[in-house]
Amino acid sequence: MIDYISGTIADKWATRVVIENNGIGYSLFISTNTYKDLPERGDKVTLHTYLHVREDNLQLFAFSGEKERTVFLGLISVSGVGPRLAQTVLSGIPLEELIQAIRAADLSRLTTISGVGTKTAQRLIIELKEKFSQLGLIEPEGDEKFILPVLSKLEEETVMALTSLGYKRPAIEKALAKVRRNGSATTVEELIKSTLKVI
Repeated sequence: MIDYISGTIADKWATRVVIENNGIGYSLFISTNTYKDLPERGDKVTLHTYLHVREDNLQLFAFSGEKERTVFLGLISVSGVGPRLAQTVLSGIPLEELIQAIRAADLSRLTTISGVGTKTAQRLIIELKEKFSQLGLIEPEGDEKFILPVLSKLEEETVMALTSLGYKRPAIEKALAKVRRNGSATTVEELIKSTLKVI
């Protein structure tokens, strides 16, 4: 899996950036939030990535921060939300405002985002409110605190590997929560085997 990419910005647009690394130009889809964080053309940058694999296509999505990637992965776990719609959602609202709208079940705010109707907004709230709380993106009570997710690098690699095999991220994360209590796995292979036993 490609976790991040570092290189020089060869070109950039509101929804896409080209990063040159060792003579190869990588085309990455981005949100306008990430676009605003990018330095100028010719400058160095490091972006977190997500590789979306389909039978006939590979699409690489990039994010200026780990938090945005985590929200993106949450969005594409929702029924009916693909990577391009998730990118549109992230472009249509500031990241913190999106998380707060989901926490507050603010349908009116969510439906102002292009491509998000009432039914999609309802699914986002139902399927992500608890997940974002579990990931530490929001606090269940009091003022919201936006912090990094609790998945370790080993666990994140396990999630990526199992989603590529067709398992759903929510089911994987529930299984990982059970496996985490043992804390005996030291490699991705061991963690995958342990997770598959309880998934």
